[in-house]
Amino acid sequence: MPGLRVGKLPLEKPPLHKLPRQDITANGMDPNRFCGQQGSPLGSPPGQREFVSPGNRLRLTFRAPASSQDRTTGLHRGFLALYQAVGVNHSRTRGGSEAISIAEDNSSKIQNHCQEPYYQAVLAGALPCTTQGLWRETQDREELPRCEPVCGRPLTPIAQNQEALGSSKAKLGNFPWQAFTSIYGRGGGALLGDRWILTAAHTIYPKDSVFPWKNRRVDVFLGHTSLDEMLRLGNHPVRRVVVHPDYRQNESHNFNGDIALLELQHSVPLGPSLLPVCLPDSETLYRSGVLGYVSGFGVERGWLTTELKYSRLSIAPRAACQAWLQEKQRSEVFSDNMFCAGDEMRHQSVCQGDSGGVYVVWDERAHHWVATGIVSWGVGCGKGYGFYTKVLNYLDWIKGVMGGKD
Repeated sequence: MPGLRVGKLPLEKPPLHKLPRQDITANGMDPNRFCGQQGSPLGSPPGQREFVSPGNRLRLTFRAPASSQDRTTGLHRGFLALYQAVGVNHSRTRGGSEAISIAEDNSSKIQNHCQEPYYQAVLAGALPCTTQGLWRETQDREELPRCEPVCGRPLTPIAQNQEALGSSKAKLGNFPWQAFTSIYGRGGGALLGDRWILTAAHTIYPKDSVFPWKNRRVDVFLGHTSLDEMLRLGNHPVRRVVVHPDYRQNESHNFNGDIALLELQHSVPLGPSLLPVCLPDSETLYRSGVLGYVSGFGVERGWLTTELKYSRLSIAPRAACQAWLQEKQRSEVFSDNMFCAGDEMRHQSVCQGDSGGVYVVWDERAHHWVATGIVSWGVGCGKGYGFYTKVLNYLDWIKGVMGGKD
């Protein structure tokens, strides 16, 4: 990938006793400071220094301090920077950057951007400088522009106006965050960022399981609507499994805290068939009647499917779901950390194998898809409601785990 070689930054002799300063910030490397030299000849960089930036964006900041006598700014001649694009053997993660050389008015410009529309550039500000002339490192050490994944904006969105009963076959790119997991059986999940999978805790620690967790293999597959193609693309190794502390495996009728995160060993390259979903930020996304979609590779009409299917469901009134459970004489806990969706009179198309997948709704304000729920539990696969983990209630825990605080 092209980089920038920078050198030859002469500064004319200043008329005042304080020297002007040239700060150079380049993406992918630590900032550099060059101070002017008394009588430095044209074409001679300070200290005969030259450096190569692994990225292709450069910011030059010329600082001319005021005189200590009358606090007026000295008249400096400025600076001269000579640069050229060079080939460097360097690969960037998180989408990378692309250099484009554009001829304009007999000059050359180097543009830097993330791999859109899958990544976006995020500016975090400039590194502060101490009185000793040293760059002070911040705690997260990520102050330079970086490429971050874009969430919840598939290139091939589903047709939201379609009135589908039961399940429909998904097209490639409809649900690019969809994960297929194989732990104690098939399950689902959703990509967060470029290296995390959001799923249900009971897919990792099943209720009343007779199988020990020790050395249990966790397989994660991404990037397609065909299970055969997913398997062909290969498993994404898992570095860490984090289950919410409120989940109780030994309480068969209590799915409170049914949420978990899988950290992949490596970031995945995003593209049209692999994009993350967004997290919720408002209670308005949980109002009764809000329409959402559930996707997965679960059982359909008694058969395991090999193609990704999805169903359109609306959030149901909480009181209606509570009354339905009482009518069925069910003892499952329906806590405030859950919500229900579906229709009492319609067939429940979400079934075994869909657990861990997400319930997504369109956020009209933010213009992206949001994972408001996780497929958690239900009463069979017949008519009635399905119950979902309310992701909003676990937002702080999710961000804490992904930020390395757990």
